[in-house]
Amino acid sequence: MKDLKEFIAQLVKIEFIDHCNTFGFYPFQMFVEHQDEKNTICALDLGGDIRAVYKAFADFYKEPAKRIYLAVDFPANMDIANDFVCIIGYENSEFTLYAIPYNAETGETYSEIRDAKILDKIHDDLGLFIYVTS
Repeated sequence: MKDLKEFIAQLVKIEFIDHCNTFGFYPFQMFVEHQDEKNTICALDLGGDIRAVYKAFADFYKEPAKRIYLAVDFPANMDIANDFVCIIGYENSEFTLYAIPYNAETGETYSEIRDAKILDKIHDDLGLFIYVTS
């Protein structure tokens, strides 16, 4: 996986989820490039347990990994009016977060959102989780 853009193109698909009778993104996806340049790709089927997702991210972060890309589905919240996939990238000691909002009834995706209070909260929560589990 050469970059975050390729990760999204290959692994982030809004699809109809039969057991929920709605469109969404599941299971969550994570790509990790380790210091030895080996890669791990994970489908995180954790039942929507965000703490378990953050723990998986934190475990790889602490290795430390060279790159981590994570895609997690969130319901509409705070200042994002639609359900969205939160894209979290960690590379070169920097985090990138943005949202890909979508219509849960049709699966239609909308323009990326890079500045939102909920994204700041997700970033802060993940950072705090990494800190307290160190």
